[in-house]
Amino acid sequence: MINEQTKEHLAGSPIKSAEDDLSPRDATRYDQEGDFPSRNQPPSYTDHLASNVVKTTLHTLLNTVWKACTDASEPTADPETVRRLRVTSRRTLVALSVFSPLLPKAIVSSFKQHLRDLRQTAGATRDYDVLSDRLQQHVPPTSDLHIAHDLFLDQILYLVAKQQNENRKSIHAMHSELSSWNWPLHVATIGSHVQPTRMAYLKFLRNQMKKSRTKFSKVANSTKKNPAQLHRLRIAGKKIRYALELIPEEHMNPSLQKCQASLQKIQKKLGNFTDHTAASEILKQFSKEPLADDMLFVIHKMQQEEHELATLSCRQFFGWWTGKRRRSMYKRLEKGLDND
Repeated sequence: MINEQTKEHLAGSPIKSAEDDLSPRDATRYDQEGDFPSRNQPPSYTDHLASNVVKTTLHTLLNTVWKACTDASEPTADPETVRRLRVTSRRTLVALSVFSPLLPKAIVSSFKQHLRDLRQTAGATRDYDVLSDRLQQHVPPTSDLHIAHDLFLDQILYLVAKQQNENRKSIHAMHSELSSWNWPLHVATIGSHVQPTRMAYLKFLRNQMKKSRTKFSKVANSTKKNPAQLHRLRIAGKKIRYALELIPEEHMNPSLQKCQASLQKIQKKLGNFTDHTAASEILKQFSKEPLADDMLFVIHKMQQEEHELATLSCRQFFGWWTGKRRRSMYKRLEKGLDND
């Protein structure tokens, strides 16, 4: 069992989640000379046709993914660079789904598959980066894990570093594969495949968002309280939040702003659960390695503690995610999207 000191320290020390900071709205103003987007000149998309805005947004998002992939494919890429690739891949996937009615299915399918591969590869790498950070900074020497910290931590960190290196090779291989596919050329020509429409961008986006709202509601209103449901809610919450970020900032009415803040709060609250679950799975894999018995004992103990902390985070979240809070969020979504 986890002692109170370890529980308080680990459960109260979240590592920065991969779902922070960079948004599609930011990406439409991406500064190619810097690491992050600039917020200085927000675009005015109100009177623009949906097809024109979709072309511009997709070009920018897909080029942002390519830059992130190129940066992350370098052997010296740091965890933040890998995180950026994961974030941009996830959010561009959502944008493609939202914009899919104006694109040929084959093109959407092709880009989505590549983006999923990037997301999964970067995600696996990020999980090991988070575990490495946790092992180095978030295990108190005075806890029950002090034996592992004193005698076995270096060996466990070696296993993590070894897999981190392999995962970064996978990102490099993905970059080579996408270069062979000629990602930049496919991005450059995607605009020619966007179906012309006389519908204004804002109206088109609101119509698409209402579909996303319905899907989110089905997941959010589930009465199940288990890790599987929490994963579904986390994914559904990301999708609706990323879709909201496609709305021009000047048209984020108060209801949508409050809803977006609540969705972001959900993701932050789920950060501990996600980190502990990933750490538990990695340590479980390590326990299958041909290692000395005392080493396997320590790994098994750490895996159990991460699993228990994930369970604790899950229980804490569902204590916060009440029916009243769910209903309030849905009403805000409904009001915000219906308020044309």
